[in-house]
Amino acid sequence: MNGARQAMSTTDNPATNAESLSLDHLRAFIAVVETGKQTRAAKRLGVTQTTISRYIKRVEEHFGGGLFETGSSDRLSARGLLLEQSLRTAMAELSRTRERLATDRPVLRIGFIRPVRSLVENALRGQAKVHGLPSFDVRLLELHPEVQAAALARRELDIAISYATPEFATREDIEESLVVEEPFALVIPARAWNDGKPSLSALGPLLYAHSPRRLSSRLMEAEEQWLRANRLAPTRTVECALGSEIVAYAGAGYGYGFLPALWSLASHDGVIFAPVSDFAATAKIAAYSLKHVKPWVVRIRESLSTAARAALHQFRTK
Repeated sequence: MNGARQAMSTTDNPATNAESLSLDHLRAFIAVVETGKQTRAAKRLGVTQTTISRYIKRVEEHFGGGLFETGSSDRLSARGLLLEQSLRTAMAELSRTRERLATDRPVLRIGFIRPVRSLVENALRGQAKVHGLPSFDVRLLELHPEVQAAALARRELDIAISYATPEFATREDIEESLVVEEPFALVIPARAWNDGKPSLSALGPLLYAHSPRRLSSRLMEAEEQWLRANRLAPTRTVECALGSEIVAYAGAGYGYGFLPALWSLASHDGVIFAPVSDFAATAKIAAYSLKHVKPWVVRIRESLSTAARAALHQFRTK
């Protein structure tokens, strides 16, 4: 009996019944915010002031407190300001979605890793030159390679631009278009760069920041070989899930490591990307999509990889 009574009170409580809050309630709140008065909001929406007042009360009950300052009908409280910001973001997205559905424009979801951001931007500017493609919108998402691989498998991404990690290399249901195979650069603090070369004595006391070992045995072997050849035996090491962490250690003067030379395309304060001639590993970056996707998605993937290579060549020859 107590359980039944409790279930009934939960259903009847407006503050916990999400189904009883509609877009009309939220539009009323925004109208009051924009017009400053409930009477003006009522006139704008073509309803009575009593209706607006009831809607505002319902919204306040739903979000658990007053949305306007005490004694004022037009000045938002801190709670009200937060709600206004969230509602405007949500309504803008709903509006964009409605426009996309009305024009039947597909959304192309492209994931990318940070080092290729500028290449992706340049490639997308040139994709209009590819003829025979439908009109589409683009959603760009900077994601870790593992996250991209999982999102691609769940069909939450259409194209992934990433390192050739095991998550991609072992998959038989994807296709790739090579973007670039890059050498690695030594990432060091600026103070460890003397007379046009790294100062190994300056690197000695620093920690060694490295990528996850499981990503590439070849990279791990190349790092260990380089450290031995240069008589560096770091007493402290740290595994970094993201390349930006390695850059951060170098920029703060605490550590050094290796990253694909593409990272040098962006400026990083206090960091030097030093070429390494005796480093065996390279970093392969490719554009991936699932097999059996729409042909125009494949054409975009291939055009992106081609345009990215051209943009990289342009950067390198400047």
